[in-house]
Amino acid sequence: GLPPGPINMPPVAWIDGVLNYKHHNYIFMCAREDFSGYHRFAGTYSEHLRNARAYQKALNSRNIYR
Repeated sequence: GLPPGPINMPPVAWIDGVLNYKHHNYIFMCAREDFSGYHRFAGTYSEHLRNARAYQKALNSRNIYR
């Protein structure tokens, strides 16, 4: 069964981030080509395609993606 209390309690910073989010025009995201674990965000599909091509090129250079 389930425990009587909450299973997980999110930190206050997470709740604050949802309630007070930053407004932006980004609708696409793609991993960065430097494999840093961060992402590039884009507001247009053409900009997203440029980011995706750069990432795919980095994968190709490491023989990860073909």
